Amino acid sequence: MKKLLTTTALSILLVSLASGVYGQSDFEETKRLSEQGDNVSDFSNYQRDEYISSWIDEDGDCQNLRHEMLIRHSQREVTFTNSSQCTVTGGLWLDPYLGKVITIASDLDVDHVIPLAYAHANGGAAWPRSRKQSFAMDEINLLLVDDGENQLKGAKGPSGYLPRKEYQCDYVKKWQLVATKYKLELPVTDRRVLFSISTACSGL
Repeated sequence: MKKLLTTTALSILLVSLASGVYGQSDFEETKRLSEQGDNVSDFSNYQRDEYISSWIDEDGDCQNLRHEMLIRHSQREVTFTNSSQCTVTGGLWLDPYLGKVITIASDLDVDHVIPLAYAHANGGAAWPRSRKQSFAMDEINLLLVDDGENQLKGAKGPSGYLPRKEYQCDYVKKWQLVATKYKLELPVTDRRVLFSISTACSGL
């Protein structure tokens, strides 16, 4: 039997997505990124399996990273395919990109906020394979989102894709964090979008 989403549960989900604070330091870092020299993205020779072939099960408990994220971020107890509890089938999640409530695990993708192909085209191509794989599994760059929206986003940067307005400050903050950590060289068109939204979010 399907359970109805209560007003209280929905409120908790919405608050959890709105909890990020965009501060002066975030604005300054995005400003620094915006002042880099221009970079031309090169998507040639991108091979996804150099970054990821499947989600890892680092602790060997039969739940890979995807299913551990589904368990951790569900707002109610999850359901599994069977008693081994390896594969999540249901729960309660709010897709941050659309603000959409999702209860079926297969309707969710694990999105790389900075897409793998985009990272490859903007500095990642030069990484050793170990760094590519670390990037693919780094949870600071991962979100559970609606599968259709993830396909729509594809390998686009901020100039080609943005989530709903209510989540754009957090989205830009994540882009800034990941791009800085991995020293990615972003195209000027994307840096302008990041800086514009950063300015609005910081109230400057």
